Amino acid sequence: MSLDRREALVRCAREFDALIIADDVYDRLQWPADGSETTLAKAYLPRLVDIDGTLDGGTERPGADGFGNAMSNGSFSKLIAPGLRLGWAEGTPKFAYGVSQVGTTKSGGNPSQLTSVYVNQMLESGFVRDHLFHTVQPAYARRYRVMLQAVEEALLPLGCSLAQSDRSVVGGYFIWVALPDHVDAESLAERCKTEENVVVAPGSMFEVPGDENVAFPNSIRLCFSWEDETLLVEGVKRTAEALGRMLKDGGKPKSQGGNSDVGNFW
Repeated sequence: MSLDRREALVRCAREFDALIIADDVYDRLQWPADGSETTLAKAYLPRLVDIDGTLDGGTERPGADGFGNAMSNGSFSKLIAPGLRLGWAEGTPKFAYGVSQVGTTKSGGNPSQLTSVYVNQMLESGFVRDHLFHTVQPAYARRYRVMLQAVEEALLPLGCSLAQSDRSVVGGYFIWVALPDHVDAESLAERCKTEENVVVAPGSMFEVPGDENVAFPNSIRLCFSWEDETLLVEGVKRTAEALGRMLKDGGKPKSQGGNSDVGNFW
């Protein structure tokens, strides 16, 4: 979201006394899109919770109750290791106190007490910051560019396109690819699985049920955060093979197996 839209959203939340819950799990996984660097030490744009704290007098402006209208949700599972099941919520002091009084928190601190001890030591020692800037961001930046190049070479010639390809900063775990308008993403995902042993995520998995304005029947999401770089290229090539056949025969899913020697789970 642009800065103008972020500010407009915060003002809208204030007008209707609503709370914005921002899932900022990828906010610390960003890097320049042009490849000039593999890390980004400072956020490209302020988060919604930051804007709420400063815009038009912030959360202590005249007439406000100090609770705030935005909170940030983060996860160490995305920054340190999957499966930690530990995260944090950030907001105003009044909001933080309210969260601390919830039964699951007040009864023992949080649901992951032992993990919290480990992560607390990692934070105090500086390990998390070093791991993030010297290992995670550079590795993901390399994998992103490898996959992006493969997508540009194998999928774009088939009529696919990249969402928001003009970004100056990219990041996260995924690349969002728009298919040709007449290609159904679920059918392509089925053919990728049965014919090429590649698992891709169709856009329908990320829709809002019942909201026709949030529908992605012609899009797929590809994940670059886990697989080896050579397998990322192979997976994109296999996806392109399945799409090429689909374009020729009308897009119906097939049930017979294909290349079973390699599996990519995206």
